[in-house]
Amino acid sequence: MAQFHLNPNSIQEVLETHDEDVIVTNHEGIIMKATRISGHRYGLEAEDLIGKSVYELEKEGIFTPAVTPLVLKQKKKIVTIQKTASGSKILITGMPFFDYNGEVDYVISYSYDVSELLVIQDYMKEIEYEMAKVQEEVQHLRRQMFTASEYIMRSKCTQEAFSTARRVASLDVPVVIYGELGTGKTTIAKEMHKESMRSNGPFIELDCATIPESIFLKELVGEQSSDTITVPGLLSIAEGGTFFLKNVDRMSLHLQSKITKIFKEERFQPLGCEFSIPLHVRIICSSETDLQQAVSEKKFMGELYYLLNIVPITLKPLRERIEDISALISHFLQTFSAKYKTGKMMTDLVFTQLLQFEWRGNIQELRHVIERLVVHSVGDVIDLHDLPHEYRLPEDNFSDFTLDGETLPVILEQVEMQILNRAKKRYKTTTEMARILGISQPSVVRKLKKYTQTEEKI
Repeated sequence: MAQFHLNPNSIQEVLETHDEDVIVTNHEGIIMKATRISGHRYGLEAEDLIGKSVYELEKEGIFTPAVTPLVLKQKKKIVTIQKTASGSKILITGMPFFDYNGEVDYVISYSYDVSELLVIQDYMKEIEYEMAKVQEEVQHLRRQMFTASEYIMRSKCTQEAFSTARRVASLDVPVVIYGELGTGKTTIAKEMHKESMRSNGPFIELDCATIPESIFLKELVGEQSSDTITVPGLLSIAEGGTFFLKNVDRMSLHLQSKITKIFKEERFQPLGCEFSIPLHVRIICSSETDLQQAVSEKKFMGELYYLLNIVPITLKPLRERIEDISALISHFLQTFSAKYKTGKMMTDLVFTQLLQFEWRGNIQELRHVIERLVVHSVGDVIDLHDLPHEYRLPEDNFSDFTLDGETLPVILEQVEMQILNRAKKRYKTTTEMARILGISQPSVVRKLKKYTQTEEKI
C-alpha cells in the first residue's frame, strides 16, 4: 500500500483557496483545516467546521455518510455520494495519510456537487455525440474518396495492372507503381488500400516532387521537444493504414539514405528525439521513371530499391490503350454532362479525332479536355469547331474514316488499323510493336493479317 505522510502545523486555519472544497481531519475525526467554500456545501461557514467532529456533524444530519470513518476503517481511498441537510448530493473522495507506523493519521477529503458533475456529464455526452458525427462524416468522406472514381479497364494491360494490385492488396508488401503523370497511379494505390486489411485506417500521401528537401523529414516524421512529440509526422498519422510515397524517383540521394534507414528498421525517430517509434504502415510508392535504370545510373540507392520494389506494377500511357481512350471519352462526357446539367453529345468526327490524339498528359489531360468541351460548346452537340485548336488534327489524319451511319466498333477498327499501320512503319519487328502497343505478339500478327486482307478486298 502506498504511504502518504502529512505534517500540518498545529494552528487550525482555513486553507486559502476559493476553487476547491478540501477538508483535513485527524484520526479522531476532528476537522483540522478546511477551504473557504467547504462550509457552503453544508449551509455553514468554513470557520464553523474547524474543530468539529465529523461523527457529531453526521449525527446532526449536516451530512451523511461521513467519509473519514470509512477511510479509517478500510485504510484506502474511498469515493462515495454524500447527502447534505438541504437534500443536495455531493461526490466526495477521502484519501488516507499515514504516520510512520503505517496508521492513518489524517484524512483529506474533497468534494464536487453532483449536479455540477451531471452538467459536465451532459456536456461530455454532447461532445461524444459531436465526435461520433465527425467520425461518421470522416468515414463517409473516406468511402466517397475510394468509390467516387470508376475504373476504366478495357485494355488488356490495364486489366492486368489492376488484377495484380488486387491480388497483392491484402499482403503487407511494399509496392512500386510505375507510369507517366496522369496514368492513374494514385487511383490504383487507393484501390489497393480499399481492398487491404488496413482499409479502415488512414490513407496518407506525401509527394516527393512538391515537398522541399529542407522540410521533407519534418513532414515525414514530425518534431519532438522534451519527452513528447509536439508535431506528429505523416508516418505517425498513417499508423495502421497506408502511406503512399508519390514520385519516389524525385527524392534526393541524401533523403533516400534517411528513408532507407527508417523503412529498413521499420521504426522512425522524430527530429530531436532520442527514442524511436515502431512503424506499422503499409508502404506504396509511385515513380514516373524506371528505378532499376536509376540504380544503374547511381541516381537511386540500390538498397532502397530492393526494399520497395517487391511488387512492381506498370500502368501504360493512355496513347497505348486505345480501348481505354474510347471508354474514357464516353465516361467523362456522361460525367460532366450530368455535373453541369446538360445533355451534351459528340459527333463521330470529334470522337474519332480524340481517339487519335497522343494524350501526353494521359487521363488527366483527357478529363480536362472533355470537361472543357462540355462547358464551352454552344450547342447540344459537340462538333469539330468546338475543339481547342491545339487538339485539332490535320484533315488527312482522319479523312479516310467512313463515319456516317457506322457503329462504334467499326470506327474503332478503322482507328486500330491506322495505328497498326503507323506502328508497322515505325518499328522493325512485331515483337517491338506488341511491346509498345501493350498487346501480345500473336495478336499483332493476327490483326495485321486481318487488316491486310481488308485492304486487299477494298
